[in-house]
Amino acid sequence: MKILNIVLILLSITLHSNAQNKVSPRASQLQLEVLGPGSLFSVNYDSRFLRKENGLGYKVGLGGSPLGVLGKSCNSGTLITLPAGITYLAGNNNHKIELGGGGVLALVGATKVFCIDFDADFFSDETSPYGYISAGYRFQPVAKKGLTYRIFLSPLFQSGFNPKFWGGASIGYRW
Repeated sequence: MKILNIVLILLSITLHSNAQNKVSPRASQLQLEVLGPGSLFSVNYDSRFLRKENGLGYKVGLGGSPLGVLGKSCNSGTLITLPAGITYLAGNNNHKIELGGGGVLALVGATKVFCIDFDADFFSDETSPYGYISAGYRFQPVAKKGLTYRIFLSPLFQSGFNPKFWGGASIGYRW
């Protein structure tokens, strides 16, 4: 227990000292996303490939939802999602247009039973990897740390299903 406390204190000091330094030139940030490609919620890391505020970047995350909340389910358990994608930011000052796309690996952790007359859909027991595209607005402080937020439309595409009209919002912190 003492070792864990020491590690946490050292980590806290390191993060605090890093917080005093300049902002990330790649506009790195951590986002909490609701109703995005990662299902009900996801936590995503977002950054640019080059040392620029705008341009091409990437995001990777971890998300999920309880089965039956967003899709049909006759089982109990959790849908775990691993979203990853490419994004492009354009715009001046703090206001950006965000375009992107990517894929989501969906994993189901549940007690599996045979369901009679069950029609699977997105976010259900029988879900499989799916793709998405997105377009939206992002507020992101230029060259300084701070709160970010996004709102976007993000249609989902999965083999065997009609495209699902989808969208979401996120709040994040840029460092």
